[in-house]
Parts: sequence; C-alpha cells; structure tokens
Amino acid sequence: MKKSLSRNPNMLRTMIGLGLTLILLLGYAVYSNTVDTEYYRFETTNEESELTLTKSDEGTWFSTTNYAISWLNASVDNLPDGSVLTISSSSVPYHHSELLGSDNDGRMFTCKDINEDFELIVESCIVAFTHSATEVDGKIEFKSIVAVDLPLGGVGYIEATDIANANDEANRKIMDATNINTWTVSIHVDGQPLNNSEAPKLTIVQHELMTVDEFRLDPVVETLYGIASLIGCFTMMLAVPMIAYFSGVARQKREDRLRSENPPPIT
Repeated sequence: MKKSLSRNPNMLRTMIGLGLTLILLLGYAVYSNTVDTEYYRFETTNEESELTLTKSDEGTWFSTTNYAISWLNASVDNLPDGSVLTISSSSVPYHHSELLGSDNDGRMFTCKDINEDFELIVESCIVAFTHSATEVDGKIEFKSIVAVDLPLGGVGYIEATDIANANDEANRKIMDATNINTWTVSIHVDGQPLNNSEAPKLTIVQHELMTVDEFRLDPVVETLYGIASLIGCFTMMLAVPMIAYFSGVARQKREDRLRSENPPPIT
C-alpha cells in the first residue's frame, strides 16, 4: 500500500476528494432533515389539583371526574398499624406500582420500560380497576397513572404530515384519555372499615391541550455538529493511508539519495 500511494499520489487526492464530497452531501442531508421535520411538539396543562371527596354512609369517600388524567396520587397519615388504603375506579382501569416515581437508572419510573433488545416499550405496572397500599410508619403514599399515553411532563411529541394533522392527533390523545369516572376511596384495618373523620388527600394531574408547534432545531448548529462529526470520522479513516503515503515518499527519497551517493560500479 505504501508503494502504491508513494508512486501514485493521485490516489490520495482521490480519497481526500471523495471524503470532502461525502462530508458536503451528508452535511446537506443533516441540514435538510433539520429544516423539514415531520415531528411536532405539543404542550398541555400539567398542574396538580386536589379532588373534593364526599363521604358516604358506608364510611368510604368518592369523587367524580371528567378529565384527561395522568397522575392519580393519594396520601394519608396518622393511621393505625395494618391499615390498608383501597382506591377503586368505576369505568377506567389504571396503572399502579410501588416503584412509581422512583429513580430508574437516572430517570423516573413511569410504568414504561424498554425490553432487553431495546426495541419495544413494555408496560411494567399492574393494570386494574382497584389497587391497594399498606400503611408504613403510620402513613400511606399511593401513586398511580391513569393514562400512560399522556405527556407526564406536560410536553409530548407526535409524528404528523402537517400542522393540521398534528393538531388532530394531539386532540385525539387528550380526548381518548378523557372519561367520566367515579373514584371510591376506603381505609380498612383487619378487614373492617376505619372510622376516620379525616378524608385522605386525593390529587390528580389534569391535561388540556394548549399549543402545537413544529419541532425545530437550529439548522446551522446541527449542520456544524454533523460536519464536525463527519470530518472527525474521515480524518480517522484517512490517517492510516496518509501516514503510509508520507512514509513511502520519505523512504523513496532516502533510497534515491543512497543510490545517488553510492552509484553502482561501472563494469
């Protein structure tokens, strides 16, 4: 390879030319895909509010909602040992896990995990109409998610053909998660209802669509990042041939110098 490059410098020029051409073409591809995107960003309300609970004659509490709800949380303290909090939904199954909200490899656990092949998102919470939690140190902290498809942080992204289609998709997500539902809350100790005058605190995070915008990145910055990465890759790729070329040229010059200094004897 050294001899080929040293004797044919056009090969090196061709490799450098092809590398620069690919850098320009791929840089333009990054720029065009940054400017013309098919992804849209939508934003919803994301404020927690407390539900008003009404106590029934059976000693349970209930409240009716007609919202698109992501988080449904409950808390109650000053409980006797062995107390169990139960929350039932009348028409919508919801997701619960004791790990909800905890740290999961640097991100908050939200019932969705990536499988071992990093291909599919799988739900890892229990889905049911009724969930329970047991008292710990006189307190119960209950966390659940009603609609996992809602943007838990208030910001989501969808793929659409245009802004009108993006608005329709975002509205559909909110409408699909909106249901009339009655929540029933009860506390039991040893299977018997707890006569507690203080109602548990039941909170929800309600979502209403606010804005839908085309997802955009700074095309200049992204193009510069892309070109810098490509230049780095092609530099690494050309480093070995260039070293071989210059070492071959140096070796050839050295051999020519030695021949000129020590010419073969004339017979």
